[in-house]
This record gives sequence, C-alpha cells and structure tokens, in this order.
Amino acid sequence: MGVIVGKIVLTGGPCAGKTTTISKIEEHLTEKGYHVLVLNECATEIIKGGIRPFGEGAISVYDFQNEILNLQLYKEKRYKEIVSRMPEDTKCILLADRGVIDNKAYLGQELFDKLLEQNNVVESELIKEYDMVIHMITVASDIKNRYSNSNNTARFEDADEAIDLDRRTSEAWSKHPNLKVVPVTDILEEKIGIVLNYVDELLEKIEK
Repeated sequence: MGVIVGKIVLTGGPCAGKTTTISKIEEHLTEKGYHVLVLNECATEIIKGGIRPFGEGAISVYDFQNEILNLQLYKEKRYKEIVSRMPEDTKCILLADRGVIDNKAYLGQELFDKLLEQNNVVESELIKEYDMVIHMITVASDIKNRYSNSNNTARFEDADEAIDLDRRTSEAWSKHPNLKVVPVTDILEEKIGIVLNYVDELLEKIEK
C-alpha cells in the first residue's frame, strides 16, 4: 500500500496567494518524487454549491462551519483510504487548502468547542493530524490597494474584514507546534519561495 508521509495545511486570510502557491508546491513535490494529494478548500466548495452563511437562503455561521468540518474530515478519511490502495512504494503528501482548525477563526473558542463536542472530536487530536501549517498573510494587511475579492466568487470580505480574519486564523492555529507564518512580499514569487523553503525543511525531517 501507499503511505501518507506528510500532511501540510496552507492557510491564511483572503487574498494571500494560497491557490497559486498550492499549485507551485504540488509541482515542487512531484519533481522530488512524491505523489501529491490536493484537498481543495471546503468552504469554497460548499459556497459554490449553494450553501452559504450570507445572502438569500443563508444558514447560520455555526451550521455552515459544521458542514465544513464534516466535509473536511470525510475527505481526509477518504484520501487515506485511497492511498492504502496505491502501490507499495508510493510516498504521498496531503496538501490541504485550509484545515479543520480554520473553523475556529469563524466561531471563536467557545462555539468551536461546542462544534467539536457535537462531532465527537478533540482539538488536540485534530492538530496532531498535520505535520506543518503554513499561514500566508493576506496582502490586505500590508498593501490594501492590492486586495481584491473579485477573483473568487466565494470571497465576500472587504480589506478590513480580511485583515481581521487573517489575525483570527493565525490565533486559531497558534497551538500547532510547527506553524510557519509567511509575510507579505512585493511579489508573490518571493512569498512562494519562502513557502517552498518551509516545505523542504519538512521533507528533510521526513527523509531522516
């Protein structure tokens, strides 16, 4: 069977460059001989499917985050099972666009604890699932005139809201022992370079 040798979460506020960076990480890891499994952002998937915590027909933020949590956990479980059917020498990296702890940024600790209890999961155990968390800071935090929500129909935050969400996301993941924070740079390629360096650090530990 194949094996997942590493699980990486890419997170951060809106317009941080995650989508482009994930593509670059996938390319980088593939060149190094890893089989990359990309777990796309669950919130975007659900919103584009018509389930939203805003607008006409909105559900509560709590119910929305509950759907995200369950979809994320289900997809990660299915990915593990699929890897078990791959050839024995297949070394896989799971690359997730956001992870289950991101839910806390939208709910706060008290409601997040309630959500976890409702789903019979424990925060400390969820954190252990990921080998590295890379937080890419939104460009809104440094250069507001570069911030845009036009390239993602599931993104509705203005610049100030993006900055606040970025901060709450960082706080949500603060308990992870291998949290890396990537600052805003003049060009995205520099930011991606920082991320790839962190990925290589993890690979060195994996291969030891």
